[in-house]
Amino acid sequence: MNFRKFTADLKSKTRFLREFLAAQKGKNQMKRKTILSIVGASALVFLSWKSFANTYLEEVKVDNQFIQTYQSREGIWIVPGKVKESLEDLYHKFGTSEREVRLLNGIHDSGKIQNSEPVFFPYNANYTRNLLLEDKGREIFTSDARELIWPLSFKYSRVTSRLGRRWNALHAGVDIACPNGSVVIAAADGVVTDSKRDGGYGLRVVLSHPQINGIQTLYAHNSLLFVKQGDKVKKGQVLALSGNTGHTTGPHVHFEVRYQNVVLNPEHYLPPFLADKESQVAIAKETIQQ
Repeated sequence: MNFRKFTADLKSKTRFLREFLAAQKGKNQMKRKTILSIVGASALVFLSWKSFANTYLEEVKVDNQFIQTYQSREGIWIVPGKVKESLEDLYHKFGTSEREVRLLNGIHDSGKIQNSEPVFFPYNANYTRNLLLEDKGREIFTSDARELIWPLSFKYSRVTSRLGRRWNALHAGVDIACPNGSVVIAAADGVVTDSKRDGGYGLRVVLSHPQINGIQTLYAHNSLLFVKQGDKVKKGQVLALSGNTGHTTGPHVHFEVRYQNVVLNPEHYLPPFLADKESQVAIAKETIQQ
């Protein structure tokens, strides 16, 4: 055997084997990179989907008897003739002024602040802070901006009648029994299209919700109305105090959902009513660090 030829063949085969193994290693690395790329892309798509899915979630503060909102200001609705303090005392107490109260309530300088009508008094920062220190802050919870919330707290309330036939007529919404004077809140962001006394509905408010396919919500049988036609309201903002006005058999809130005046089932737009809970799945409460 020719030794030189044998050695040359061996070197050639060794070089071929190295090149083959290198090529296989390159393919495996490419395969791993491809798999990692696919996994990475899948994770990115998943995270993007999760982010998209949460796009509509928002934190909602629910007005209570201590802290309420109007025209994006925190304060309280008061009927001046029903409290002992004078207007001047109220301005001083809440850290506001007559001018600020007039501007917020749309009362002209020459107009009189009526003792028999509800007036919104804004708080200054110090008064709000003291309320939070007294644990009187509003409940906070998450909600989808495209969905409704119940028009009052679950505490001390219960659903007594639902959509359907009742007394040989259509009952066009849900009735929620609650104590007189309970805080009635907006089920979603919207615009007040009407706020007045209306026959069997008694004192009622109607909101339009352009961001939820243009549906309307109605809140009836109230004892006191706070908002007026044209007001923009936020989800969780106080609209009225519940009552027993109109055709009723007891104090409650009658709540309707309509689309182009077609009656819809409100409970198709609402989370389950948890009568044994004190709030609407609250995740926190307004507090302040001392």
